[in-house]
Parts: sequence; C-alpha cells; structure tokens
Amino acid sequence: MDIVIAAAGKGTRLQSYTNNFPKHILPIAGKPFLYYLLDAINEAGFRRCIIVGGYCFEKMSATIKNYLPAESRTEIILINQFDYVPNTAYGTACPLLAAAHIIQGDRFVYTMGDHLLSTADLQTMQMSTADWLLAAVEHTHPERFGVVAVDAHHHLTQIIEKPAHPTSQLVNVGLYTFTPTIIPQLKNLKTSSRQEYEITDALNIAASHQPIRVVPLTGPWLDLGRPEDIASLEQFVNNSKI
Repeated sequence: MDIVIAAAGKGTRLQSYTNNFPKHILPIAGKPFLYYLLDAINEAGFRRCIIVGGYCFEKMSATIKNYLPAESRTEIILINQFDYVPNTAYGTACPLLAAAHIIQGDRFVYTMGDHLLSTADLQTMQMSTADWLLAAVEHTHPERFGVVAVDAHHHLTQIIEKPAHPTSQLVNVGLYTFTPTIIPQLKNLKTSSRQEYEITDALNIAASHQPIRVVPLTGPWLDLGRPEDIASLEQFVNNSKI
C-alpha cells in the first residue's frame, strides 16, 4: 500500500525555527523530525511512501536523500507540491492533489509530516477492510484541533475545526485511509474561511453520503506545531521507543 505524507508547509507557529527551514526536518534529539515517522512507516511495511514537499524544497530533498534506515522495506518518493499545484493554493488537500498522479492501488494512507505515530497504528490503517478511515484520539486540549463527532456506529458525522467550546475531547490526528474516489472530491473543493483547501471539508461532505469509520489510536501521537513542543518531543524520543 502507498502512504502519502504532507510536508509542504512552513510551520509559521514555530516562529524563527522555520526561517529558511521546513518544520518537518527540524532536528529532534539528534535527527530530523520526519525520520521518526519514516522509521515507523518502514517498519509498518508500506510498499511506497510519497513525501510531498514544498517550502525550502532543496533542504527537504537533501534530508530525504540522507535517510538510511537499518533495513529498507519502503520505497521513498519525494515530489514538490508546487510542480503540480499553484503556489498560491494552500491547505491540507493540496499535497494529496499533487500526489494524485502517482498514487497506486485501490486504497492508500494519507498523513501529516509534523507528528509522530506508532508502527501499530500505521498497520491498523492498512489492514482495516473499511474503505475510508479517520484516526482520532482523546486530547486534554481539543480546542487546538479538529473535534470529531461520531454516530452510534463509530462513523464520522462532522469535524469541527478548533471550536471555542468543544463538545468532546476526541480530536482528528491527521491520519486517514482513502480510496482514489477522494481525488475528484478534492478537485471540487472551495476554499475555507482561512482561504485554504481543507481535507476536513472533503471529509465533512463525504460523511453525509458514505460511512467513514473513526478508529482510535492505540500508540503515541505527538504533534510538532509550537516552539514548546520541541522540548516535549525530545524528552519523549529520548525516553521511549515508538
């Protein structure tokens, strides 16, 4: 199965850390942050990993070329989002649109390059027989994320982005399994209130006419979004095995 990683953005909330440097390859405990996710993807046995870069693409390219896992199971392909999507278009739907022409198979996984995931959770996204999956986790600060609403069958009903008054603590972690039918839907998306093309808008539209199973993570999930996350991530990787 293919997995697509969105790693095109700058990461403006990380302030000076991402001046002329993609946040996805910031050094965390001695190695580029994205390497931890690539290690888990390799161990999970994905056939191909398509990384979609953009901001400071040359630095991303050099970092990916230097990635040398102990045992290589996964072919890594790096593309530049701005070769396929206008550089005036932003949002989490854009990396997937850029990779659409090379995705293979009847199902694939899509995730963000700015977080840590376990091998076990990545394997779950491959093995489920459901067509579309969305991974979620309980979080003590759901207002910082997209809050996930589900029905009695654990199917998605709505994702509410960063609500001021969350109705639950279940949040979207940015890890999905899709079929290629997502691509035409993304091409018809309109921009959100943030003037971005949001993958969550496509999911909210799709949830009204097809089942999207919400699956809980069983392993760790850590996000690199703010300067204070760096110390937390370094402490985690120094004391834990993903």
